[in-house]
Amino acid sequence: MTLSTYSDLKSAVADWLERSDLAARIPDFIALAESRLNRLFRGRMTEVNTALTAVPGSRAVTLPAAFTEAVSVHLAGCVEALRFIDPALMEVHNQAARPVFWTIDGGSLVFERPADQAYAVTLRHLRKFALSDTEPSNPILADYPDLYLFGALLEAAPFLRDADLLALFQARFETALQEANAKENLNRAGSKLRSDRALVGRGH
Repeated sequence: MTLSTYSDLKSAVADWLERSDLAARIPDFIALAESRLNRLFRGRMTEVNTALTAVPGSRAVTLPAAFTEAVSVHLAGCVEALRFIDPALMEVHNQAARPVFWTIDGGSLVFERPADQAYAVTLRHLRKFALSDTEPSNPILADYPDLYLFGALLEAAPFLRDADLLALFQARFETALQEANAKENLNRAGSKLRSDRALVGRGH
């Protein structure tokens, strides 16, 4: 059986559980698995750039709906990324100018000072994934379908009150997650190595 769509995944979960009466619960198991994946999986496909605009006279910019965790913040025309600072340590300045520091406060990206103009802001962040009938696939399902399958089965086990299935699917899910994160780390290391070699080549 292929596992390329939301429908495929629901069918596979039902087959593995051998419980046709759980069809109405399977979307819940998948949603719970996605919540876990959004917290634990750190693949390259989870990072995206979102274009935002600083509001003149304001320190805050509303975060995108799919935001889960910030990676970096850049202002247009600046080579270096702005510096992150813990919100408890943020020293606030009232005079409007080009921001230097940023933090996350609730649903907003917040600078240490009001912006003096409408800067174009690039927020690199981790995004949420949420399969549905209207969004039947995504890069995690395409590259690592076992994460979704064993994640959903793991969430089903407590509902079934089956300790043996819980132990089995937890082990399978954790192995799949470790292998996927290891592969993604290798991909990042390879990309960095290629970039460093290119820089060295230009230097000579």
